[in-house]
Amino acid sequence: MSWTSAVRGLLEVGASNAAEDDREGILVANVAACVIVVTTTGFALIYALHGEPSLVPLVYANLALAAAAALTPLFHRFGRVASGLWEFGICVVILVWIASYVGRDSGVLLTLLGATPVAFAILGFQNVALVAVLSATATITVIAASIAFPEARSGVYDASGFLQLIYSSSIVTLTLMCFATIYYAFHLAREAQGRLARLMASIMPDEIVARLLRNERETIIDEFEHATVVLTDIVQFVSLSNSLGPERTVSLLNELFSEFDRLAAAVGVEKIKTIGDAYLAVAGVPARHPAPEKAAAAFGFGAIAAAREIGERYDVVLRLRAGMASGSVTAGVLGRTKYAYDVWGAPVNLAARLEAIGKPGCITTTAEIRRRLNEHFQFECSGHEDIKGFGLTEIWTMQLPSAGTNEVGNLAKADM
Repeated sequence: MSWTSAVRGLLEVGASNAAEDDREGILVANVAACVIVVTTTGFALIYALHGEPSLVPLVYANLALAAAAALTPLFHRFGRVASGLWEFGICVVILVWIASYVGRDSGVLLTLLGATPVAFAILGFQNVALVAVLSATATITVIAASIAFPEARSGVYDASGFLQLIYSSSIVTLTLMCFATIYYAFHLAREAQGRLARLMASIMPDEIVARLLRNERETIIDEFEHATVVLTDIVQFVSLSNSLGPERTVSLLNELFSEFDRLAAAVGVEKIKTIGDAYLAVAGVPARHPAPEKAAAAFGFGAIAAAREIGERYDVVLRLRAGMASGSVTAGVLGRTKYAYDVWGAPVNLAARLEAIGKPGCITTTAEIRRRLNEHFQFECSGHEDIKGFGLTEIWTMQLPSAGTNEVGNLAKADM
């Protein structure tokens, strides 16, 4: 185990079962506890090395504070508020007692001035009222204790060099406490933001994620004059899933759609969503594409080939139908608590209609796409169909080109 793993494990003591809302504050509380243990143990060592009998109570007081801070993980089960209050309480009680022993000139009370930033780092903005109360309590305590204990107790070792050492050590402790807790709080916030960005990027395009992170209130609706939609669907999926059983069906779909995701990224199309066994993707959204038909065709043929190969591994015949259409689409983000990036427009509906009437192992498309891709693919006219919402439509079937799927993918990427 590396030292970084050991440190991380130490900082996560007691946090494994914490509520998600409390986890970050609890981790920061562990950082504060570590700083308290290290610094107070150091103070105890300083007092002990002076060899003065009058400083022995201070050795015990600092060791008691270190032991109390080490017990902080026991309070994590009650949430970040309990952990923060425990650390604040033990510091106030023991530091005030130490100040009463060595006087205000020791600077011990200065450490309490770090209550505000440390409390904020542990308790978070959602507990700002409690942070304000703790800050006020710490301020009043420092002022009152400074007035009440101006000098060290009679007979206590109070050489000027010793007091200066304690004063300097208190400032170092205050600085270290504030730096460590605030740094770690920001580090956790950055990690959380990174996880959020990665999660959002798994369901939406990177460009859209970046816009939402800049302004989550932005209404994202974009028009694209020329995009190509491709929809794939498994032939006779219901009977296939019945024969496979639920576990193998989910495993097959996961493997199939994972391969589709990889393929989509490789040829330059954007996955929009899956609906059961259907997979919807589009080329030319959210960034305009110089040749969206080529990219969509490369994806469609690649998906057909991938389904055949994965079906062989599961000892089933896995065949796809695919529908493809081009035109103007609208894309945008739906929802505020559960985001969904989607596309609308005639090409989406037409691709779905074409997929439904298409042949397995082929891409069913329109005369417009045939004109655009006639030089690169093999087409066969399938006649005319009266398609709901579109009327009498000329239907064309794209066959898997003899050049193979890889060549199609290379052709699509060459124009990106």
